[in-house]
Amino acid sequence: MPLVLVALVVLGALPWITATAAVNPDDAAAMKSIANTTGAARSLGWGMKSANPCDGTWTGVSCDDAGRVTSIRASRAGLGGGWLRASDLSKLSFLAELDLGNNGLIGETGGDLPLLPAPLHRLRALDLRSNRFLGIRGGFFAAFPALQDVNLDDNPMASPKLQPDDVRACSSGLRSFSANNISLSFFPDYLGSASEFPSLESLSLARNMLHGAIPEGFGQNSNIKFLDVSGQASTLTGRVDQFIAGMKSLVEVRNNLCGVPSFGSAVSVDVSGNPGVGKPC
Repeated sequence: MPLVLVALVVLGALPWITATAAVNPDDAAAMKSIANTTGAARSLGWGMKSANPCDGTWTGVSCDDAGRVTSIRASRAGLGGGWLRASDLSKLSFLAELDLGNNGLIGETGGDLPLLPAPLHRLRALDLRSNRFLGIRGGFFAAFPALQDVNLDDNPMASPKLQPDDVRACSSGLRSFSANNISLSFFPDYLGSASEFPSLESLSLARNMLHGAIPEGFGQNSNIKFLDVSGQASTLTGRVDQFIAGMKSLVEVRNNLCGVPSFGSAVSVDVSGNPGVGKPC
């Protein structure tokens, strides 16, 4: 065998020689900026070993074979005091999952959740719980038309408003909506619409300031299997009888309300801590 061919065979067999797909330049620039503004360069070492976020050295960052960033998982990453620039995030057009929960991030302008200048058409999972965002601007949800799961729990907001037309922008595929403890005051009754939100299975609005009445027939014939409106700091009234009657399977009523037993099956409803809400019995 010729010497050159032998050398090529030997080199090809070495396990440490690998090929890394070139990262998309827009994604690389966006991730470099995100690393700096959020503080991930310091806390997670993003960019310290390599400028390529797709080469495996960026903890929690995943990419596809074409070098496009598809997932960022940086929950509990010590990013307190950092902030997320909306223009950087909107450049990650292949991003399907963003988890920056439990970090204490602040808003870029006015403390609000980032309002993207261009939508992320592939983003399905968004987790921004336990940060320091102060509000929700109109158009926030419209930036995520493919959204399936969203968690905004435990942000120190001041009476944020969920604008119906904005939330409806991601209605078709939305499966889980969690906004516990963000000082919501108006009950988003439209989320109980079986026609507008056909995929919604979990709705959690606990520990807010919801007041007024749960609309008659809320959630009837919907696919909601988990509803939590417990522990409101204001007066929430109404009944959930019709909602439960419209369920298509057995119902577990949390905290054994009114002596209704827990069946441990399919559906859970928690209205505890709201003396004005009629119990399903």
